[in-house]
Amino acid sequence: LAGVSGNGQRELAEVIFGLRPATGGTVSLEGKNITNKPPSTLNRIGLSYIPEERMVDGVIKDFSVAENLILQQHGDRPYADGIFLNSRVIRRRCADLIQRFDIRTPGQETPIKSLSGGNIQKLVLARELSREPRVLIAAQPTRGVDIGATEYIHQRLLEQRAKGTATLLISEDLDEILALADRIAVIYEGQIVGMVDRHQTSVEELGLMMAGVRKETEGTQNAVGSI
Repeated sequence: LAGVSGNGQRELAEVIFGLRPATGGTVSLEGKNITNKPPSTLNRIGLSYIPEERMVDGVIKDFSVAENLILQQHGDRPYADGIFLNSRVIRRRCADLIQRFDIRTPGQETPIKSLSGGNIQKLVLARELSREPRVLIAAQPTRGVDIGATEYIHQRLLEQRAKGTATLLISEDLDEILALADRIAVIYEGQIVGMVDRHQTSVEELGLMMAGVRKETEGTQNAVGSI
């Protein structure tokens, strides 16, 4: 989903993931209505969400690396047995994720807020991908991270695509969209103004649609009026 920030992308992602109530329409997964289901339920049935504001919606900044890696899972097995946390399992699991996702941290108990933006984003990525999602929503996944972290995140998203994970990538970076997406929808003022195959479009065409030029089914383009 391509578009300049502020055109409804964030609201759409939050509605899909149950963070914002839907006031119309439905959200369905494999024919089942999941509209307005809470995020905890959506996690259990195979949805994961990488939010665009990682320090606001992706982590709890006063928690440790380990606490953030098991966020929303700390009450589930094998991390917990009844009301008791299984510290050994948590430590082992976190060590594995830190290594696999190349999270640069002094230790598991390090406060998340002391890590770089790229490492915080890799932590969010590790937590969400470790759930083995059927559907992944990745909103502005490389915003504010360095080139190395960007390349790493791109590779991980491509690996998920290869596994068959349905991925909704939300970005205003056209190079990123063209490198990762198969089909591209463009949103402008809350409406989809065009949908194209990445092999049959260009940066110029996408830029026009992001500015409000509608992609017509016949292949012609007209300026969008009041929406």
